[in-house]
Amino acid sequence: MTLSTKTNKNIIGTVAIGLLISLSGLAWAQDPPSECVEMGALAFDNWTRSDAGGSGSLPAGEANSDYVRCKACHGWDRLGTDGGYVRRSRTATRPNAGAGDGDSTSRTIVTGSVTADQILHAGTGRAIADGSGSWVALDANRSAANTAAHAGGYTLGNQHPDLSDGSGGTLTQTQVDCLVEFLNYADADASTYFAAINPAQNPVLYTIVGTADVAAGELFFDNSCIGCHALGFVTDYLQDDGKFSELAHKARWGIPNTAMSRGAMGDPTAQEIVDMLAYLQAESATGFAVNPGLTGTWWNAARAGEGFLLEFGYSNDELTLFASFYTYDDMGNQAWLVAQSGGAIGGDSVDVNVFLVTGPMWGVDFDPADRDVVAWGVGEFTFAGCSGGHVALTPGPAGIALGFTALEYDLSRDLLDSGIECPTAP
Repeated sequence: MTLSTKTNKNIIGTVAIGLLISLSGLAWAQDPPSECVEMGALAFDNWTRSDAGGSGSLPAGEANSDYVRCKACHGWDRLGTDGGYVRRSRTATRPNAGAGDGDSTSRTIVTGSVTADQILHAGTGRAIADGSGSWVALDANRSAANTAAHAGGYTLGNQHPDLSDGSGGTLTQTQVDCLVEFLNYADADASTYFAAINPAQNPVLYTIVGTADVAAGELFFDNSCIGCHALGFVTDYLQDDGKFSELAHKARWGIPNTAMSRGAMGDPTAQEIVDMLAYLQAESATGFAVNPGLTGTWWNAARAGEGFLLEFGYSNDELTLFASFYTYDDMGNQAWLVAQSGGAIGGDSVDVNVFLVTGPMWGVDFDPADRDVVAWGVGEFTFAGCSGGHVALTPGPAGIALGFTALEYDLSRDLLDSGIECPTAP
């Protein structure tokens, strides 16, 4: 269910095309949620469920619930493909929040401006049966007619359904009213939980708001969640796109027609959810991650005259790092160390194998056959964000024999801007 169409654009927030969607500065103090807000939250998840005020069955003409669920097109963070659903694809059983089709309308919902008409789309939305029923599979030969039929159905199935016919098993007036109340309830907006949501990082990077208390989050998780969900299960679940916003919604409001109700979790506040998210992000290592945007020149101002040239890129779809270190040996001679990541890169650090290359002469006397590559040792680069890092280098036997010792210090990147976007919080 998408709240925005070409004829209903006044709830669309224009999201800057780029790598960072900043949600900072949008914080509200709210009264405790009403019963209607709580019903609206469940309806946003799946309004066909009885706990959400629905009939308990899908409307006539649709066999797959994702083609009528609000979250299926808007995403749990209400940003569609500009948020956690950035890599969501359409299939025969679900829409894709608007990526890759002919309808470029934003699926972003702006809190505070949602109306009942925008939810119902009376006379302007697609027919219910044109959800999964619009899907046309591509034939093996991919004829022009088949490709066109696939593209047309692909776009149609992503559009907002007409939900105005209450007699056909669609939304009741109470559900509409409560959806409006929930979507305009500021304390339920994604900015309540996240300072920034960045779809450029894979998986999407969620930056928790600064009021989070990790210790309080651990206590909340242990008291309200661990009885049903082991910590390992949750941290594994958080490795995929959009899972932080999905967890924020479900942990705050519950899941309709399941044992995971809001009451069973102790009617959590927004702050308790924020605390829990910060705790789980720390446990799951799903915060800032190494990415190509870290490419550039890194140094420490206290050690002017030496520094690192780092280049991150993809080889066979695997992120790799090549690094060179311009420095000096124990006699004061210029020396270059080079490093290559030693395996798959994950999280905020990279382990590298370090080499010292000597031998060839300058200019016309250069001969690559003269090259001597010494296995100098190992190192690790760690990054807290796009402008701050740390390096630790440890020589092996060959490096020690040449007079090198272990070296470790912080790095910054204030010399040159590589021009490659780097996803992080502001």
